[in-house]
Amino acid sequence: MQEPSPLLSLLPFLLVTFLCFLFAIPMSRRKGKGIGFAALCLVPFLTPFIVFYLASLTDKSVSDRLAALEGKAQ
Repeated sequence: MQEPSPLLSLLPFLLVTFLCFLFAIPMSRRKGKGIGFAALCLVPFLTPFIVFYLASLTDKSVSDRLAALEGKAQ
């Protein structure tokens, strides 16, 4: 039996990496980070760490509202 090509063997890994990148684009915008930060998801072994970091950040809108509330209280 013939061994599959190395590129074909990496296809599922690259597909999951690309799907995580597509998931990270709107998340990075919502968190106030640029699309360049989401582009780090294209580095295959950094992908889960970048997605986890983005998910743990507070949304930009929530941070802005909190800053406005703190400004009113003082």
